[in-house]
Amino acid sequence: MAIEEEYGIGLSESNISYWVRGIHIPEREAYNKPDFSKKEEISWLAEIFAGDGTINVSKEGKKLRLKVKDRELAEEASKVFARVMGREKPYAVGRFSDGRYYVEVSSRELADHLLEREKVLMYLEESPLEFLKAFFDCEGYISAFIDAYGRFGARIGITNTDLELLETILTKLKGLGIGGKLVVAYRKGKVLISSRGRITARRNCYNIAICRIRDIIRFARTIDSSIPRKNEKLKDVSSILERFGFTEDAAVEWIRMYRYERGKGRERWFKREKMLNRKEALEEYKKFLSSRR
Repeated sequence: MAIEEEYGIGLSESNISYWVRGIHIPEREAYNKPDFSKKEEISWLAEIFAGDGTINVSKEGKKLRLKVKDRELAEEASKVFARVMGREKPYAVGRFSDGRYYVEVSSRELADHLLEREKVLMYLEESPLEFLKAFFDCEGYISAFIDAYGRFGARIGITNTDLELLETILTKLKGLGIGGKLVVAYRKGKVLISSRGRITARRNCYNIAICRIRDIIRFARTIDSSIPRKNEKLKDVSSILERFGFTEDAAVEWIRMYRYERGKGRERWFKREKMLNRKEALEEYKKFLSSRR
């Protein structure tokens, strides 16, 4: 077929039939004409695909697929994709058997655009806050805990295998007044346990660790997250640190807001439906410390 020879894209008989019968018109197909003027949305997608996105090429064309653990992130991506592709409704969110969620979009132009590494770095330069927010949405976490001495502790982490990209992001964070350290999370060859079972790391993985109180607070104020649950936890941790720092009082305040529970994956602390009063929280705090001894 001439189109396949010229552009490297095969057309199915059903597509040709739809066009011939006027059911669809190629010039008006939203999936093939992304709006690159939407800089913030494209920047957000560029970071997402630098992390958990894949681009598949077949005779039908190029398909972008985002695979994530968090349903809220998948739903946010479906809305961003829709705005970029000119759709009124978000794309459908599916789910794999291992529990991960996914969104798929067919667009050769958008796929080619996001495959260019220079474009990814360009969006980091042009829209750093939007890019960093997406990076944290996709590759970041906020961890809060009570240490062996009964004091509150917290850190923000951002993980990826692309060392050069993380180094650039760390520089951007420092430019925003947010300090952090770049460390090796694990080495190539390490056996990991995931929702897909045991897997062997094919590359070194690195982590930006943000641990100081002022840096965590500034991150929460400047960047935050588009995922409501993650953003809420980030704000809660920031608020506690601003009032109490890394202290026992901060640990009691944390227990007022969150409960400790084992056996639900890596997450151990869950938001309470109703906050405890100070006396109740102090009792729970004592019980928690006693259970750890």
